[in-house]
This record gives sequence, structure tokens and C-alpha cells, in this order.
Amino acid sequence: MSAHTALVVEDEHDMAIEIGDLLSSMGYNHVSADNLADARRLLGERDFCFVLLDLQIKPEKYSIRPRVEAGMTFLRALREMHPRRSANDMHLLPVIVVSGHAKEHEDIVRAFQAGANDFVRKPLGQFGQDLSAKIMTCLERAGRGHHDACLATGCDSDESRAGASLEHTPDYRQVWFRGECYLFGPLQSEVIRLLHEASKTGRPWVPGKKVLKNAGSGDSASKIGNLFRKHDSWKKLLISNGRGDYRLADG
Repeated sequence: MSAHTALVVEDEHDMAIEIGDLLSSMGYNHVSADNLADARRLLGERDFCFVLLDLQIKPEKYSIRPRVEAGMTFLRALREMHPRRSANDMHLLPVIVVSGHAKEHEDIVRAFQAGANDFVRKPLGQFGQDLSAKIMTCLERAGRGHHDACLATGCDSDESRAGASLEHTPDYRQVWFRGECYLFGPLQSEVIRLLHEASKTGRPWVPGKKVLKNAGSGDSASKIGNLFRKHDSWKKLLISNGRGDYRLADG
């Protein structure tokens, strides 16, 4: 039976071994990187089920000193590649920050704002922390308690999106539908969100003026057609009945 595979980004050799031993004891596989460049390369080469990230890492293998900003850069890049969330509002690719830099409260806050899902302070086993429990909780909330779920959904790969019903980031700025990814501005994303909500009620057709008003448009003369007509989603994701009503296409 295959097992979860973690990406461990940790520049302290002994700590990387300790984390690897813990993951092995849990029955998980892992791949390690000790710098930003290698971590980004590995993330682009293969899928992972979760990530354990040290904030303070070196930018390159032969860099002189580790920097918190290198870890933050990796976290932001990871979330750009893997923004999707489960029904429990957990990222499908959970990230747990494992860092001794917890003395800087600002860095912890920045990490959560950039997309971290949990935090463990070094040294492990102190401060009443349980890394193994945090890993299992994150995987459960992501809908990936068993690795079969990872194999079924992939890790945000294009293949996993193709042919699926509408999927989206929490703010609807990115939407995946029938194998295509659409990017939306603030007003457009709110319109898509409202139409998506309407599609779940069984009454998917909604008057365009009503949608725009509820989306926060201050222009009473504006039309959804004008807002979307030059967008790639027009007539593929967003449909008009020609009489002022709009809906999202069926999945």
C-alpha cells in the first residue's frame, strides 16, 4: 500500500533527520531539501501530500546564512501553485511550519497570512506540542486521511482539474472549470461567487442587474455582458439567455 509523502524543508541536518525519523515511524515517506532553490525544484517535479517547512532556510545551497525571507518566499510560491481548499476550508496541500524562529511573533503571523496551516516550535516534543497529531489533523481536514484520497484527487495537478466541476480559491479570483483556469478581478470574482451560490439552489438563472447590485457595483447602468464579454470565461463558464439573465454553465 502506498503512503503519504511529505516534503521536508529544513536546513539543520540533525533536525531534518529527527523529522525524517518521526515521519518514518508514522509510516510516511519523505523527501528533504535544505534550501529555497532545491525546495522549489522538488515542488515543481512531483506531488506531495503535505509540507513541513522551516522558515529560516538558505536561499541557495551554498548561501552563507539562512534567512526567514527565504522560507516565506517558498511558502508564497507554494500557495500560488497550490491554492485549492477542501470542503473543510483546509488547503489540499497542507503546510506546517516547523521553526525555532517562534520568538518573532510577527514572522508567525506572516506565515499564516501567506498560507501556513499550522505551526510547531522547535525543539520538537516541548511546549506541549505534538507534530504527529498536527499532521494527521491537517490531512483529515484536507480530506486526505488515507493516501488513496491523494491518489484520487492529485495534488492540484492540471490533470486532476480537467473534467471536474467548478473549483475555486476562497475569493473566487481563480476558478477551474472543464480543464481551464480563469482569473478574475474583484467585481468579476464576486459575480461568479453569487452565480455559483445560485447554481446550488436549483434556480441558477439570476437577473444581471440584481447580481451586479449584490456584488457591490455602484454603476446602475452597468451590464454583466460588458463586464465579461472580453473575458475568456464568456459563453464557456458564464452564459446569458439574451433576456438579461445569467447563470454558470453546468459542470
